[in-house]
Amino acid sequence: MKLNKKIAILAIISATGLFAAGLSNVNMLVDKINNTKDVKVKEQLMQKLDQELGTMDRKDLPAAQEIISTKLKKEKEVKK
Repeated sequence: MKLNKKIAILAIISATGLFAAGLSNVNMLVDKINNTKDVKVKEQLMQKLDQELGTMDRKDLPAAQEIISTKLKKEKEVKK
């Protein structure tokens, strides 16, 4: 019985870690996109962000999209 509890706890901890890692990767990519001036590098980072969103679990997507919508500078805002 104790072994089952330990396995369940480890599964919860690892799932939580994966969730946090996915969102932190999105957050990091958004920061890099906002800080770069090179158009080619920005395009590559946008592709990485798209790939990251494609591999995320569906339940994590709303949180990732919230990060993107609030933090990612739009092209029009950058030109001002």
